[in-house]
Amino acid sequence: MQYPIWEVPMLGGGMVIAIIAIIHVTIAHFAVGAGLFAAVTETKAIRYNQPLLLRFLRDFIRYLILVSFVLGALTGVGIWFSISLVSPEATSTLIHQFVWGWATEWVFFFLEITAGYIYYYTWDRLEPRKHVIIGWIYAVSAYMSLVIINGILTFMLTPGAWLETFSFWDGFFNPTYWPSLVLRTISCTSLAAIFVMVAVNFARGYTREERHQVIMEGGKWMVPLALMLPASIWFFIQVPQEARLLVSGQAIAMTLFFLFGVAASTLVGLYAYFGLILRQRYINLETSILLGMIAFIATGSMEFVREGIRKPFIIYEYMYSNAIRTADSGLLNQEGVLAWAPWTVLAVGGTSEAELTPEQRGEALFRAQCLRCHTLDGFNGIKPLIKRWPENSIRHALENLHVEQYYMPPFFGPEKDLEELTRYLLSLNQGEAAPQSNGKITANG
Repeated sequence: MQYPIWEVPMLGGGMVIAIIAIIHVTIAHFAVGAGLFAAVTETKAIRYNQPLLLRFLRDFIRYLILVSFVLGALTGVGIWFSISLVSPEATSTLIHQFVWGWATEWVFFFLEITAGYIYYYTWDRLEPRKHVIIGWIYAVSAYMSLVIINGILTFMLTPGAWLETFSFWDGFFNPTYWPSLVLRTISCTSLAAIFVMVAVNFARGYTREERHQVIMEGGKWMVPLALMLPASIWFFIQVPQEARLLVSGQAIAMTLFFLFGVAASTLVGLYAYFGLILRQRYINLETSILLGMIAFIATGSMEFVREGIRKPFIIYEYMYSNAIRTADSGLLNQEGVLAWAPWTVLAVGGTSEAELTPEQRGEALFRAQCLRCHTLDGFNGIKPLIKRWPENSIRHALENLHVEQYYMPPFFGPEKDLEELTRYLLSLNQGEAAPQSNGKITANG
């Protein structure tokens, strides 16, 4: 709370992170899967003298460099930039808690990038055995990056024993670590397979029969999709009960995105089984792109759900989504939030909390406790949510945020702060009629 709050009009900081993260995760998963595919396939092609696969791999790696190393790097930087602005407190916690994990991941990332470029630029310049070794260095480094990042991402949802021990290993090997790693590995191999189909249809110099042979080789990497359902069940068994309830209907957005993800994954899996494995159908460019779009929807939907079911926390049971630590709740209820949010005070035109007018205090309280998830008029905008609400409904909603809508953090502060935030929210829609309301905020706050 002692950092400035990054306000993104209309869209909101959280949505900025979501958009960048979904693109990055899809590209990153593809890069990991593509690296494994390239290393395994080149090893096989050399051993069994399959020049077609070797010729395709050269083209495949070129596309991998363009997509993964360029777009992946840009979106990776974008994630760090956005999370450090939207939630610097949580970012600081992750860096300090997992500093050696981050350092190790960056080493593997450096190896991945270096080996990837060497792998591409030494094609036909190194003897096959040495070239394969470079490919395996790239593949293992990329996968190890996933192994490490997975521990940090799952920690945010299921910190487990870390909440008591604050141990690196308790936080890293948390309850959802292994099922999540299995799910991400399946995603990696499936995305790699789909990209093989897209790449061979884009590439020039292949007959229809040669394209079909390559597609069948790539299609084998979709077989792990058969484990998607049991791995998903395993994952959801490990998440907190409250998080499971959000998916089962308490948060409509989470339920819908979960259903989108399940439906998209099922479609890809059924097509892989019936189309590729049983009938060995030829897949043209249009169909391969369609499969890629469906896979993107599946990946994006599940990432959205994974992030969403953490609410009302950003680090489960440790820090709320508005950057307030659970351990500080008692202190903030006594002293108020603004005493610990100096930049929020400055943002509304004051130099100190004591100088603020009641109207300024209300706005400052909104910025400190609500702005990280809500905009004024845009995505998850607070004005449309409470339009025509009377004062008593707004007050009731604030008093019972976490009780009536679990995914929203509770209001923190004394009675005076509650009154001032209520009046500020009421003022946002001045001039509107105020019919009776149920006093519930039903958006995904």
